[in-house]
Amino acid sequence: MHYFFTTLSPQKRRTVLLVIIYAGFISLGLPDTILGVAWDAMRTELGQPVDRAGLIATLLTICSAISAFCSGAILRLTGTGKLLAICAFVTGLSLLGYALTPAFWLLLVFAIPLGFGQGAVDTGMNFYVAKHYTSRDMNWLHCCWGVGATIGPMFATAVIAAGWSWRGAYAGVSAVQLTLGVLFALSLPLWHENADSSGENESVETIRGKAKWRTLRFLCCPAMMFLYCAAEVSMGLWSYQFLTTCRGLSGETAGYVVVGYWGMLSAGRFLIGFVANRLGNRRQIRYSMMLAAAGAVLMLIPGCVPLTIAAIGLIGFAFASFYPAMMHAAPDRFDDATAATVIGCQGGGAMLGTALCPAAFGFLAARTTFGLLPWLVIAVAALILLLQLKVDGLRWRRSRPAV
Repeated sequence: MHYFFTTLSPQKRRTVLLVIIYAGFISLGLPDTILGVAWDAMRTELGQPVDRAGLIATLLTICSAISAFCSGAILRLTGTGKLLAICAFVTGLSLLGYALTPAFWLLLVFAIPLGFGQGAVDTGMNFYVAKHYTSRDMNWLHCCWGVGATIGPMFATAVIAAGWSWRGAYAGVSAVQLTLGVLFALSLPLWHENADSSGENESVETIRGKAKWRTLRFLCCPAMMFLYCAAEVSMGLWSYQFLTTCRGLSGETAGYVVVGYWGMLSAGRFLIGFVANRLGNRRQIRYSMMLAAAGAVLMLIPGCVPLTIAAIGLIGFAFASFYPAMMHAAPDRFDDATAATVIGCQGGGAMLGTALCPAAFGFLAARTTFGLLPWLVIAVAALILLLQLKVDGLRWRRSRPAV
């Protein structure tokens, strides 16, 4: 494999590495959405009530968040390529444990290394792409996660529909992860070479030093990601209830609108990628929140169902560029050691926002009204714009030149 890489030109080797990273992010999305499809068969075989899936999901999220918060320090010790290779094997073996488990409690045990591995892989790839590739590449990286999140349940559905056990779905995804670990290990020279071509040493030296995390400017970044994921996931989770209870739509129509919301978010990341380098990260973040707030205002207008549906799609499109732009902006905002840590903390903040806020909003809305949903988006957009003033000031210039 190393001989194959040496036969390619430097630009082609750089492109091959980016393709490997994209494949890694697709594989990161695969296991995230399988549980929802496979759980009914899993719980029947393992003799568990339906709500026990929440324990697995919560444990995964908590472990991923802890891993993301710690990944900056780990990256300073290992470098990105080694960390990704190790964690790909960890996640692959954990998923194999899912496929072979004879008891529910072992699912919880295997969820711990799976969560830690996924959190580290997420942080490592985000940091590497933010440091060595363009804003367009970062948008398409996160589009790849959506591809994996779509393929995962499709694969699980096909396996179960063919009459095979749910274990086959997890075994298949495990094989993908282990193969990816081998690919990461074989491509280690590319990670060093690509960094060296940027005038840096990727491994320990690139991110050596003490992260300056005890600053308000640093802490604003994970806070922004916490708020963003609170709004993004709440929209995806509760738009159905908003449409059926507040706008009188049928369940079928509301379901299609929710699919459209996620579809617009994924499509937006692909389309915005074409103009991301010209816009720059700061503008993408500001425009994202302004457009989302505009969509939420349109959601508040009663009596026009097509307008409400269009508004929800607009919010999905508006949200598309925020997460990639926040990750790609970190090396421009902070020094290398701090950027590696802030990307991990941003990932951890995003996971905590996903785990805590949608459930809290649902608890409140169920006792009041789901008509609060657009107000949540407006409040989050306003708070994020205020936090960005602390992080970036009023500068509207493009971020650092594309690599």
